Amino acid sequence: MSAPPLVHRALEALDRAFTGDGAPAPFPELRTKARDAFNGLGLPSTRDEAWKYTDLRPALKADYHLAEPATITETDLDGTAIDGLDAARVVLVNGHLDRDLSDLSGLPDRVTVGSLRDATREGGAVVQDYFGTVADTERSAFAALNASFDLDGLFLHVPRSVAVERPIHVVHVVTGDRPTFVQTRHLFVVEENAQATVIETYHERGGDAETFRNDLTEIFAGPNANVEHVRVQDEGGAATGVSLVHVQQERGSDVSTLAFTFSAGTVRNDTTMVPAGEGCQSTLGGLYICTEAQHVDTHTLVDHVAPGCQSNELFKGIIYDEGTGVFNGKVFVHREGQQTNAYQQSQGVVLSPKARHYSKPELEIYADDVKCSHGSTTGAIEAEHVFYLRSRGVSEADARAMLLYAFAHDVVEMVRSEPLRDYLDARIAERLK
Repeated sequence: MSAPPLVHRALEALDRAFTGDGAPAPFPELRTKARDAFNGLGLPSTRDEAWKYTDLRPALKADYHLAEPATITETDLDGTAIDGLDAARVVLVNGHLDRDLSDLSGLPDRVTVGSLRDATREGGAVVQDYFGTVADTERSAFAALNASFDLDGLFLHVPRSVAVERPIHVVHVVTGDRPTFVQTRHLFVVEENAQATVIETYHERGGDAETFRNDLTEIFAGPNANVEHVRVQDEGGAATGVSLVHVQQERGSDVSTLAFTFSAGTVRNDTTMVPAGEGCQSTLGGLYICTEAQHVDTHTLVDHVAPGCQSNELFKGIIYDEGTGVFNGKVFVHREGQQTNAYQQSQGVVLSPKARHYSKPELEIYADDVKCSHGSTTGAIEAEHVFYLRSRGVSEADARAMLLYAFAHDVVEMVRSEPLRDYLDARIAERLK
């Protein structure tokens, strides 16, 4: 069987990049290793246990073209702002930084916010020390494919003891009138006692053309650093996306990474957090609302390798029509991870006979002084709760919407920014039927 067009074009591009003497810069050894890994792995299928419920074959049938730089105007960004949010803005168009539309005013002088492609080519000490050091390119085909290319995205460096008070809002825009394959790479390095918040929102401005997105983010939190990372995935029903986040934490750091998926075709979110120093706090959360044939697959791994750390996970799905939600979360506690406190919860509401929600929380523990728990529930709206509201004059439709809103809001409450919470609440209200 011939390779899907996406794979075929990607391999053609890699062949061109690797033509000549040696591997292409920057980071030739990393890129060569990643390319070889991708060639060996190939794209995953439902025969792989981790992809059991997610079949990418329908999404791969389109004749995808590799994304090219494009020019858009301020008008094209209408509707991408978050009301009341005072934030620096980074605009990425088809995966490439648009400096003219970005606004980085008001950030501390010593903070670096800019193009990852520029940073890797300049080869500064921070990039040399951190880039590509935690991404799992040996086991993840999509991480290997991403790492094989010289990609653009956001490079964030917050030096020691610097607090970035304004959030950094990364606006992703895909534009084009043909099926497009977009890859983006981020590197966030927040040093000791530093603080930063990154909010990513995803938008599509190209009509009904299909898109396939493959994003990879590496986050490093130094001792006692504080990092919040929020993604709002809202690209439309013709969008397929694979989003990979790898987090490395040092002693006493506090990192949260949250994903809200509202409008897309098929989405796979993989998050790996490694609290590698004593006393870390790791928070993972997500909300997905699936309608029609939308499919959202969430996989998490918290790898407790140090003592005295705490991790909290809360993921919720609301599934309508013929939608599918998947959650597979694993907490791994090494022998050295004594006094770990890990909590994991997955909840799904299924609202039609053809809707599906699959949940598989896992614990693997090799330490004997821990407090670890997990839970999973999937069901419909309780009829008694609807009756209670209706008996007080609320219509059935409004009663169901109120109950679903309350169910979803628990995840919204994990967001620290009030304007962002308001934005998410409004978007949830729009999506509920």
